[in-house]
Amino acid sequence: MVSFIEALLRHTLKFPLTVTTELSILLPLLFVGGYKDKPPYLRWVVIFIGWTTFRNLTSIVTSSYRINNLMLFNADLLVRALLLLAMFYHTFPYTYEKKAIVVVGVLFTLFFGFDFVWSNPNLSDWQNHRLNRYSYVVENVLMLTLVLRFFLYLVRELPVDNLLEYPMFWICCGLLIAHAGSVFLSPFIHYTFVWNGTFKLPVMVIIEQCVEITRNIGLAIALSHARRLTL
Repeated sequence: MVSFIEALLRHTLKFPLTVTTELSILLPLLFVGGYKDKPPYLRWVVIFIGWTTFRNLTSIVTSSYRINNLMLFNADLLVRALLLLAMFYHTFPYTYEKKAIVVVGVLFTLFFGFDFVWSNPNLSDWQNHRLNRYSYVVENVLMLTLVLRFFLYLVRELPVDNLLEYPMFWICCGLLIAHAGSVFLSPFIHYTFVWNGTFKLPVMVIIEQCVEITRNIGLAIALSHARRLTL
């Protein structure tokens, strides 16, 4: 027990911003529950927050013991994409949009499987497991497309008395910042890890962590408004 705590403290002191980023998901978790009539899309947001909390806490523990946890991040890539697709499925009103989201979910799953095998030709070598090469960028572009489609729908058709109290608005604001930042930063972060020389871009990693914190703040604001509106 003592060694476990020591490992966590050592990891936290060495990577304070990383641990802060991973623990920031606890902020929206504080507002989960207490709803009388929870909209269907909000259920998937809560599941997304629960999964992300599990992923982040597991990442902190495995990183503290220097265990290769890239398999966890690959799994997270697929799970979070499907959960967010389910959220948008229950957000958009038109049948053709719902069908398109189902098709996109199936195609992304197939592409993820191909990318997983392509990036890890030796699937039995768990210790040297690698992140998927292309699924990360595709997922970010896909989510950006859906977020922008939602904003178009919001401007054209959705009657909202107070936009700042609409939960889905804050959710999509957080997703927009997070995924736009990830699309911009992904080439730099990729070369940071594969460059053979001393090429390092720590500021890019810091920016990526900051946009993830911003996303979690957006989720917290959304859930706080959702609780207030359904009480």
